[in-house]
Amino acid sequence: MTSLPQGASSPCTAAARLPISPIGFFNIINTEHFFAVTEQRKSTRLQSSDHGTQPVIVLTAVAGTMDHLQSRIQDLGDLELALLVAVVAGEHCIFSTSSESVQNLRAELSLTCMNRFLRQPVVIHCSPETTVDEFSEALLVENEESFDDSLGDDKHNAARPTLQVKFHPTREPSPGRLGSLANLDERRVADVVIAVGLDSAIEAVQVQAFELLRSRRMFTRSAMHVAPKDLLFIVILSSPEARLTRHLNDLFCMSHHHADGDGFIHLDGQLDTTEVPTINAEDITQLRELAKDVTLTHEIAQYLHNIVVFMRNSRLIKGGVTATATRQLRILSMALAPLHDLDYVPPSLVALAARKIYPHRLVLATEKTERSLLWGSDPRAIRDLMQNVTIEDAIENVLGSVEAPL
Repeated sequence: MTSLPQGASSPCTAAARLPISPIGFFNIINTEHFFAVTEQRKSTRLQSSDHGTQPVIVLTAVAGTMDHLQSRIQDLGDLELALLVAVVAGEHCIFSTSSESVQNLRAELSLTCMNRFLRQPVVIHCSPETTVDEFSEALLVENEESFDDSLGDDKHNAARPTLQVKFHPTREPSPGRLGSLANLDERRVADVVIAVGLDSAIEAVQVQAFELLRSRRMFTRSAMHVAPKDLLFIVILSSPEARLTRHLNDLFCMSHHHADGDGFIHLDGQLDTTEVPTINAEDITQLRELAKDVTLTHEIAQYLHNIVVFMRNSRLIKGGVTATATRQLRILSMALAPLHDLDYVPPSLVALAARKIYPHRLVLATEKTERSLLWGSDPRAIRDLMQNVTIEDAIENVLGSVEAPL
């Protein structure tokens, strides 16, 4: 590979290491550089036909389908962008703010789901007194479809064999499986769930949430409910320092902290609800299809892998770099590309994805667990070193240590 002159840096390297604002979800991207490259990729190409060399004009798919949608994406706020990224990636997210602003954040996310994404959320307020039955009941909403229609349309369930166990009852048998529709629980799991203070709930409640997200099913005392395909589970922590149980926490792809000074555009009435541009199901499907076609080169894949390796070997990080996080890092990097009108993943998007995936996962080392103590480091020096280190500092240290591809 040709080396650069001394003191020079590539555009991708510079873009990958631009400073990030604590409230900006997209502002680390060098917009002029990447959109200039996109315009070049939108230019026409020449193809040789079977009957001659007459050029055929072929337009990039992104150029023809994203113009109107991009204008709406650029108007979204940070909370709206965070939700959009989670929906496009098909993952779940965690939000945090100060304890005094938790209810305002809950109201803002609810209004965002209804006004921007046209989806009705279910809000659950969790506490140490919340039981598993109460949590499960709060997740269910009335099913709009009738039983006959849902049974006929659900080919997957219709194809399943029925387990038959023969007993010798001492009384008359009860009505068959389809004999009494009145006793069937026809409710379904809501499309969007906002769980406020789930970290404060007992472990059994968090295990129920874990099973729902892992298996896409939820068992109640009377029925089994299948989660919708596009389920979006949002958790609002009771405080910025709160954590979910380890396994449940690892299922959430990304986290976003909303500072008090960032404001709430829907709750504060800064937007006219009659003129708010919406992101409907067709737009989400379009973005997901574009994300599937995003190019991830070998160099970028190696850069992503190096970030994971440096995370695991960092002296500042004790744990939290899981296999699930690595898989979601790749998914989120590709999901961010169409939101920037790109059909490839630059290093900056990988770095941005890392900043969103690891903050709620990483466990920092302490003065007693720092690795260099095994080789004779002074504990007092280690204590001074680790005293003011934050998770964000550890992530930036890793991103600054990994060389971005040219």
